[in-house]
Amino acid sequence: MSDCFDYSSDDTEDDDQYREEEINCNEYDDDDFYNSDDQYNGRNQLSDYASEGTNRTDSEEESFNSNVVDLPGGKTKLWKPIVPKDFMPYVDAIYQSLEEAVEMYKLYADKAGFGVRLNTVTRFGDKTIKKRYVVCNKMGKIPNRSTDTLDPEGSGRNKRNSNFKITDCKALIKFERLHMQTNACKIYEFEENHNHPLETKEERRYSKRARRLSYKDKEFIARSSTSNIGATKAHKLQASLQGGYENVGPEAIDYKNFRRKVGNIIGDKDAQLVVDKTNMRKDELHNYTFEYKCVDSVLNAMFWADETDKLYYKEFGDVISFDATFRTNTYGMIFVPFTAVDNHKRSINIGAGLLSNESIESYRWLLEAFLKAHVKHPQLVLTDQDPAILQAVEAIFPTSNHRLCMWHIMKKLQAKVSADFLKNTNFRKRFTKLVWNVYIEPEVFESRWNLLMRKFKLQDKRWFKDMYRDRKLWIPAYFKDIPLHDLMKTTLRSESVNSFFNKYSNSGNLLIYFMMNYDTAIGKQRNAQQKLEHDTKNAKHEMTLPSGLLEHAAAVYTKKISMRSKRKYLKQPDTVELKLPKKEVKCSCNHFIRTGILCRHIFVVLKNNHIEEIPEQYILRRWRRDAISSHLLAMKHVSMEVEDDTFKLLTEEAMEFGSSNQTSSDNDEEEIIRMLGIRSIPDEINIHPPASIRTKGSGTKKRMVSAIEKAVAEAKKKTRMCTGCNQYVNHNWRTYKMNNSNAKFGNVNRLMILSGI
Repeated sequence: MSDCFDYSSDDTEDDDQYREEEINCNEYDDDDFYNSDDQYNGRNQLSDYASEGTNRTDSEEESFNSNVVDLPGGKTKLWKPIVPKDFMPYVDAIYQSLEEAVEMYKLYADKAGFGVRLNTVTRFGDKTIKKRYVVCNKMGKIPNRSTDTLDPEGSGRNKRNSNFKITDCKALIKFERLHMQTNACKIYEFEENHNHPLETKEERRYSKRARRLSYKDKEFIARSSTSNIGATKAHKLQASLQGGYENVGPEAIDYKNFRRKVGNIIGDKDAQLVVDKTNMRKDELHNYTFEYKCVDSVLNAMFWADETDKLYYKEFGDVISFDATFRTNTYGMIFVPFTAVDNHKRSINIGAGLLSNESIESYRWLLEAFLKAHVKHPQLVLTDQDPAILQAVEAIFPTSNHRLCMWHIMKKLQAKVSADFLKNTNFRKRFTKLVWNVYIEPEVFESRWNLLMRKFKLQDKRWFKDMYRDRKLWIPAYFKDIPLHDLMKTTLRSESVNSFFNKYSNSGNLLIYFMMNYDTAIGKQRNAQQKLEHDTKNAKHEMTLPSGLLEHAAAVYTKKISMRSKRKYLKQPDTVELKLPKKEVKCSCNHFIRTGILCRHIFVVLKNNHIEEIPEQYILRRWRRDAISSHLLAMKHVSMEVEDDTFKLLTEEAMEFGSSNQTSSDNDEEEIIRMLGIRSIPDEINIHPPASIRTKGSGTKKRMVSAIEKAVAEAKKKTRMCTGCNQYVNHNWRTYKMNNSNAKFGNVNRLMILSGI
């Protein structure tokens, strides 16, 4: 049978099937169960061997969970453990397997306050274990080793600095198999007395058993790493939640050791692990898309979208936005999430990518992968003014309308004209009112723009000329007839999504950690969306907009519109056309075309014509509560099965602290594989991570500083009062005199001032 307790050397061959072979395993090796480790800061250090003495006092030798037994003669003491009866071993007790028997003794030792290790093993001729000894970890002969105190160089054997000592303790338990045909075994000898004090309450927290990391400990350390929380800080957080360091079993050094072990296992296999993990999902999950590109065996780009992303895009992919963010991973790869708007006007994710650079080729590859996953082109694509994105969108989405972010353009306005000009004129107000107007025609916009430029003498400014040339890419007047374009006017939704993802990631993450954080973030987003859908399942109305539209419509139909509101509506210059037989209605404001929602003018006309219900053709599917299929609601994203709340993970562990089921495997690699969500650690590396790169938005100390940045920096300088002008300014009396000497006194007085006369 397989033997997971075989720590002995190979047995010699013998023809006698039942010959017993005894192997002594007294040496101290890595297989000790609870043996204490190296020294720890802030502890009293004990000598290596009992012969070298101890720093305990007689009063400290009394263990809290043992009775002292005096032997005849009064020279020797033995300590007898006090444990609950249910945990006491007794001779002739039978267990179903040797593993079960050893676990029983480990639990007994834990209750009693001492450590154990596996010792002598006796085998049958077929190499299966017949007998097994488990002994106190202080069992063993005390070697006589002398130290030359006259050696000035101290060149002898260097003693290991440890708080562990050997006392030749005789406490042990012996198990034997009942016969070869069964795994059952029994206790045939048990010695419970120890020749040393058992662990005190203070010492028990430093034992190997107490300091052993549970799986939740390991998972928390790994999760903390993904959030840029170091091992020491994670240990402090544990101590804070559990009420003090005395309630935390593992030490900070144990946290550090495990985190280092995780890093060593990942090593330079980071990119290979990410590609393997995502390919595994592609094989296991229905309708999962994953594409990647390598250049000279270096990961260059990635794109992925799951079935939920594709279903969302099918229903709400008419208007999409994407914007790059940079604080995602240690290699500086650019994270590009694609964003749309659902039937609750909430931002939803419809795919994501990673790029190693922001070239035209990279963006073209990303958009091609996006189109391959979703098939159909969007009606409108919203981006910033990046020239590489402009060319990529034009090449890959030739039938889509491309719109630039209004917010990014307007933000640049203050850098294109002087601060005094903006402060002392009404230019900003008039310019903003013009460019954001969604009701005027393109011809009207062009006329007013030219008038505004001439009035403020800006017609020769290059930036304004460039913006007028590209007016069809950002001015709303040119998008008023495009259906649903008004869902997004800026990339702020994309930037909000970026900010949401950045809460779960940081610039120091490995790629495998970044993907874990992405799963956590998208899982939270999907959970919130599904909860909202379930909350509105029993809504009274077909439409589910949270914008107040239905409340407003209800007020119209129940004659609760005030006369003031009616007069306001009637004074609007917009005209409404109504064809009664088919209940077709059209308003010159084009609000329905832009947003897919009827305007207030149409509501008044419908009410006045005694139409009590919104015509069916004007309730678009994207605003219905059944726009999300029941299949999509029932779907569970892969990340939802992962613990995505670090604080919850911590508090649950704090509540379960001390429970006997908080154990973990001795094979850390297997548990690390489980935490990372991969199948195995690859032996060969065919895909390497990119070298750290600088992106367009990362900045550099050598870049040119704009005029507005110089002005802001100057304004932040501390000022002092000038005795010449009696004001708090950035000059003093000497420079004040110098600046005014030419006008008042001429060059002669200026020279006198400089010479101190």
